[in-house]
Amino acid sequence: MLLAKKIIRLTTLLVLVCILTPSKAQINSPFSRYGLGNENLNSQNATSQGMGGFSTAYTAGMNGSYGQSINFNNPASYGNIFMTTFDLGLNLNQTTLKRANPSASEKSTYLVPNYLTIGLPISKERKIGFAFGLQPITSIHYSVNEYLKLSSGDSIYNNYKGDGGLNQLFVGFGKAWKYASLGINTGYNFGRKDIETIKTITYSPDTSYYYQSKSITSTHFGGVFLKIGLLGEVPVKKIDHPLTKEKTEYTLSYGATYSLDQSLSGKQDITRSIGSYISSAEVPLDTALSTIDHPGTIKIPSIISGAIAFHKKQIVARGSYDEWVLGFEMNQASWKDKYQFYGKQDQLSNSYMFRTGLQYNPDPYAFDSYWSTVIYRAGFFTGKDYVNIDNNGLKVSGFTLGLGLPVRKYRSYDYQFTIINLALQVGQRGTSVNNFKENFMQFTLGYSLSDVWFNKRKYD
Repeated sequence: MLLAKKIIRLTTLLVLVCILTPSKAQINSPFSRYGLGNENLNSQNATSQGMGGFSTAYTAGMNGSYGQSINFNNPASYGNIFMTTFDLGLNLNQTTLKRANPSASEKSTYLVPNYLTIGLPISKERKIGFAFGLQPITSIHYSVNEYLKLSSGDSIYNNYKGDGGLNQLFVGFGKAWKYASLGINTGYNFGRKDIETIKTITYSPDTSYYYQSKSITSTHFGGVFLKIGLLGEVPVKKIDHPLTKEKTEYTLSYGATYSLDQSLSGKQDITRSIGSYISSAEVPLDTALSTIDHPGTIKIPSIISGAIAFHKKQIVARGSYDEWVLGFEMNQASWKDKYQFYGKQDQLSNSYMFRTGLQYNPDPYAFDSYWSTVIYRAGFFTGKDYVNIDNNGLKVSGFTLGLGLPVRKYRSYDYQFTIINLALQVGQRGTSVNNFKENFMQFTLGYSLSDVWFNKRKYD
């Protein structure tokens, strides 16, 4: 009951943060104009974000001995869920957008929800698990002004605005065997993309007056998705310690995921009008076009990822834990070739990302030293973003650091665990070949609560 009360309180807190956080007023990213917006940076749980986004081959044993976080990026991990777990995350982002020609820069700072997930074992004996949750996948928000000087002395002022993004409501099942696990995630991807353009001609004294034109296209879309996952680990070498009756095991874990191509059904409202459009007092004069609920399709490409990890497992009297983990991951998506929005392509590239992550846990059973029970993480990622803002491609790279902080020390008689997972990511989108570059820093707070629920009573 205590854990249930905590879950209710934290869920309420997260909902309030989503409602009250004035993120729209703080974000301004022209990159989000393309495709379905900016992909959320390393859209995994806080555990994986601290390891450069490494998640595809992250197994349950890597969590230490303090419950677990839900690895929703690979549904095959659900088969090894051994405790009911509530997992949520929040992101604090800071970006600095720089333009080379003409020189300009702009900073944005905003707080956004990252994920909300619940996982539980269906059958521990058969190793079948279940998870469900909600997470934002992309975000759209920008406001860009453009000034063009004409030879006549007149000038054209354009204001481009956009808002929206893609969200995912998912449910998944996983089944584990001795050396392999399989799982699926399915659910509903939904979102919106609102685009508004206001064009103003500022005239010189000897020319005529022109009204402003306003163009609004608002699209709501949604559709079912399917993701398949494979995960497993194989012992490579075992070392027995006869005096202490302990063992050291070197293990190779592997993982792969595949998200199928998806078609989202859309409804689009289109308005084209002229008038006076000042933010404080808009006065439309004439509407040239008005269309409501125009049907269409948004096509999203498949995403494939593969990973391996090497880890050193210590098997002691109190249990087992991974002392260190070194993982490598690669993923790819053909956005340029397969993405379409109402039959039209966009300035996108086929994207890829290479990730490497490192994790170290000295000894979760060290009662005399709290910092020996902490999980330390670091990582690196580099690749190519799917946005292609100036047809030169957009390279992305960054470094990460993370901590897994148990709220209290391990106790053999206790079956309730709380972990605070922290992650810091620092990096850059764009290089010297791009007119636009973005430096980013993201701090993620993850909170995991695990407990043993739904056990049958052995005694009345």
